[in-house]
Amino acid sequence: MIGSLRSLGLPARYISGYLRTTPKEGEPALVGVDASHAWVSLYCGGLGWLDFDPTNNTMPGASHITLAWGRDYDDVSPLRGSSSAAATSTIFAWP
Repeated sequence: MIGSLRSLGLPARYISGYLRTTPKEGEPALVGVDASHAWVSLYCGGLGWLDFDPTNNTMPGASHITLAWGRDYDDVSPLRGSSSAAATSTIFAWP
């Protein structure tokens, strides 16, 4: 969706966050709960940034918790890399 919006010359950004895990009474759980989730934000002039969750076909509200925003996933990925080692190992960060 971000690529499509940008191909039209519209400013769009990637938003990384979470969905609230407890659905409201009588409503089904949204797709992406209990895990990180992402959605799109489009800049609309005087209205500012408007968010869209294409996975759930909705505009994010109180159930969407924003952690970060950027150009794409690489700007705001929740984790980078992995580790698998013995208990005595030391983890070093590198660029």
